[in-house]
Amino acid sequence: MNLSLLTYNTLFNNAVDKLDEIIDIYHPDIICLQEALIDNKSVQKIEKLGYKMADYSNSFVKFGKIFGVVTFYDPKSFKYNDSFKLDLGINLGDFFFNVLRIALGYNQPKTILETNFIHKLTKKKISVCNVHLYVIGSNELRLKHINKALKSISLSEKENLIIVGDFNYFPYNRRRLEKMMTKFGLREATANIRQTMKFSDSGKFEKYNLFQRLTLPFVNKFFVKQIKTDYSFYRGLKLIKTEKIEAKTSDHYPIISTFSL
Repeated sequence: MNLSLLTYNTLFNNAVDKLDEIIDIYHPDIICLQEALIDNKSVQKIEKLGYKMADYSNSFVKFGKIFGVVTFYDPKSFKYNDSFKLDLGINLGDFFFNVLRIALGYNQPKTILETNFIHKLTKKKISVCNVHLYVIGSNELRLKHINKALKSISLSEKENLIIVGDFNYFPYNRRRLEKMMTKFGLREATANIRQTMKFSDSGKFEKYNLFQRLTLPFVNKFFVKQIKTDYSFYRGLKLIKTEKIEAKTSDHYPIISTFSL
């Protein structure tokens, strides 16, 4: 039996309107969204496609709306068991980044959402962590948050775990991220993907925030073909394949991984 999981940063919920096009082709069993709204309208759009919302966790307030991470599942294949939310807090030592986040409206602590499912046919337990780490901050801070999250998950190394999402981990100190994941027995499902973000200075992504607009020229010049912030790590499962899906409704590509249970 296989399990397919889609992770997608929806650019302030912008990509939700076209999510049906991806689902019609790939039919993922579990969907992990970041920068998503959990208002009735947005949730119902996805539930009409045959999914149920397992849980959500708020991350930040922008444009007068609350955005967060939300996980959906196919009730024909999985039973939702329970979930846990981890507040990552704010590192007072990262003073400059804290001030910048507050100035740009990202003044709410980030969270990681763990949801636990039971596969109906095999009765196997699958734990999924939906992650959206700080975009304004250092990789050192992100490593601390990942380490905190993985330590808080009360699972043995034999249990099935997938951790996916937008890590906002920029292209330096890559080995430190790999070393940390290996310490927890996790392997990368997205190792074959080199780029998960795309940028346009033509105005295509009209919902860029101020920080993105200011950094866009620099990113386009030096990193546009190297930016990879979306990841999928796993243990207890066998990876079959991971694909980057071409979509034009977000500054991130949707990523889908298929595992054998």
